[in-house]
Amino acid sequence: MAEVVRRELVYILTAIVVIIMIVDFFFAVPAVSAVAGELRTWATIISTMALALGAVNIIRVHSRNVRRRTPGVWYHSAWLIFIFAFVMLLGMLDINNPASNPIYKWIFDYSYVSLGQTWYAITGFYIASAAYRAFRARNVDAALLLIAGIFVMLMNAPIGEVIWVQIPVIGRWFNDVGQVPAMRTFLIVAAFGLLAFGFRTLLGRERGFYGEVAGG
Repeated sequence: MAEVVRRELVYILTAIVVIIMIVDFFFAVPAVSAVAGELRTWATIISTMALALGAVNIIRVHSRNVRRRTPGVWYHSAWLIFIFAFVMLLGMLDINNPASNPIYKWIFDYSYVSLGQTWYAITGFYIASAAYRAFRARNVDAALLLIAGIFVMLMNAPIGEVIWVQIPVIGRWFNDVGQVPAMRTFLIVAAFGLLAFGFRTLLGRERGFYGEVAGG
């Protein structure tokens, strides 16, 4: 009985919060706006607590790997703990504006940014490899995809305009007339799906949202 009451209470609280936020977004009601502001403040506090719990969990898991000398893992865990503590201490030295710390800025600019650019470049090679496998004219649809893909890729490459001056024009046509309407269609369909998911959640029908087995 207590489990049922607790579960239904979660449904009711979720519905109340969602309704308050929707009313605050669409209507100017001072009382509702005040409550919505408090809810946003609490959401910020809870998200900060969740971030702190995540940090504690990272330290707990990786410190266990270091203590047990887990083969092939423990030295990575030790490096993660060191970098985590080092960067956090650097940020705490100037807590009001940690980005102004030159060492902190150097680590971000020459480590994080560089790694992000490397990851993006590697992803580009994977995309090119997938495109090579996909762009095979097995039928009419695949041939159209191949032609459109060639023009779009050459449009974004400097050599495209050198090969033929009309390639960027044709590539932009495929992008503006073909790709943009299709993406907007996907976004509209996804928005309707999100609305349906929201209504099912409000009605308590989307059990998976609450960590339960989906059903109902």
